Amino acid sequence: FPVVLIVLGFPAPGFAGGFGFKLKDSVFYRSWAMLLAASGMAAVLYSADDAEPNTLSLLGYLQEHNESLNLDMSKLGIWSCSANVPNAINVINKTDGIVCASLNYGFMLDLDGSTVITDTAEQIKFADPNGGEESMLELDQLITKAGQDAFPGINDSIDAYMSLAKARNLPVELIEYEAGVHSFDVLDDSAESIAVVKRMVDFLKSKLID
Repeated sequence: FPVVLIVLGFPAPGFAGGFGFKLKDSVFYRSWAMLLAASGMAAVLYSADDAEPNTLSLLGYLQEHNESLNLDMSKLGIWSCSANVPNAINVINKTDGIVCASLNYGFMLDLDGSTVITDTAEQIKFADPNGGEESMLELDQLITKAGQDAFPGINDSIDAYMSLAKARNLPVELIEYEAGVHSFDVLDDSAESIAVVKRMVDFLKSKLID
């Protein structure tokens, strides 16, 4: 099966200590994994004590055991959201052969002198192993932006990322959900929210299956 790795950026012990559960065990992530699996792709969930190196180690394990797991690692995509996105960017840059990425309502890169991602990572303890422009991704990407996102600086980081991607003529598509709040795929069951979720899945299918 084609593979979608749902990349996390928080250390599991810290997240579980604050919220009482691991991200991979949440209804949100399990539902995403089931949706991707029902759409013909193997979805991979995991926990990491240290998100940056552990995610890379996981990819090495999947590559090594691809046959026994029935995984086609030549068709590997990434799905990530929110404060997990910086680690997803890092993983993509350090892993050969990733085909596409769906990066959603996320903190992106510190560009144009911004320190928003660095400062927020320090505050809420997510992995931020990236630099500035040199960390820009050069693969097929779908970026979603929630117009009503309340996290300071998050949409500015998406705008700056899209401007740089456009300047470099990179294959990046942006979906702007103007009425969307942060985590709209969890909090908002409107027709528009559902349509955006379907677009995320269709994007991954178009690159990994069709």
